[in-house]
Amino acid sequence: MSEYPTHIEVSPKVHLVRGKNRACFPEANTLLIDDEILTLVDAGTSMENITRTLRDLGHELSDIERIILTHFHIDHKGYAADIQRAADCEMICHPLAEKGVRTFQGMVDYYGMEGRGHYDIWRAFLNRYFAYVLGEYNVTGTFEDGKAISCGQTELIPIHLPGHTVDHTCFGINGYETVFLVDIDLTSFGPWYGNEVSDIEDFKRSVERVIELNPRTGISSHLIDPVAEDLDMRLRAFLRVFDEREKRVLHNIANGFDTVEKMSLKPTIYPRIPMEVYRAFEIFMLEKHVELLKNRGKIVEEDGHLKIEKR
Repeated sequence: MSEYPTHIEVSPKVHLVRGKNRACFPEANTLLIDDEILTLVDAGTSMENITRTLRDLGHELSDIERIILTHFHIDHKGYAADIQRAADCEMICHPLAEKGVRTFQGMVDYYGMEGRGHYDIWRAFLNRYFAYVLGEYNVTGTFEDGKAISCGQTELIPIHLPGHTVDHTCFGINGYETVFLVDIDLTSFGPWYGNEVSDIEDFKRSVERVIELNPRTGISSHLIDPVAEDLDMRLRAFLRVFDEREKRVLHNIANGFDTVEKMSLKPTIYPRIPMEVYRAFEIFMLEKHVELLKNRGKIVEEDGHLKIEKR
């Protein structure tokens, strides 16, 4: 028995289907729009929680008419292919998501794992925990940034906010007072940008754009409750993590952790490495910080070692 209800209504006809394990990876929350067009936004929540929510609302899996995917990540596209086969429904995503959603190789390219030392570990991780994402997904269409998607009385407004991934899209719900923040997730860990198609500067700009939108309520993919109290403060704290990490990178380089490999063993981004596959993500994120610091003239690399640039 779950320690919290499987689903809650976050606004009229909009239900948050909560992931197991408090929606921590490898789970992620899903939105179910119980409107004229029964719509699922993301499909990374367990099938048990999705089907239970549908049943509680008087539906079956086969009733789903549309799946909207926020981005290509495994904990978000999740069970979408299985659900589509059961429901014969449409599946739509941002145009930039198609490659990473449709095929396993496209997803591999977007993650950027192929040819890296941790590829076999990552693939074994997928085989063990995410076997259901290894096949093809039948994307039937795409949505347009800013163009509302009608579910009946409910409108979902795509807000393309890259950085976490190139395709990452949030959704305003009947305007922008309530926003599905997806992986601008407000968790204590902070921003995650451990893929080939992740970008720190884009991510910063995306968080700043959400702050400018000034929503009253933010719904995270990895928190089981919407955030309404002090949302602006939470967003600004989330944004500050980028600079806090950059300072740790500089501190570590100054103290002899002068390669990405050494910093990843410390580690620097993650508080700890729970599984070896996470080190691959740590390395990706460190590489992005190092590249930015080089470009700003704050560090240099000599004979394979990083040094603080003295001025």
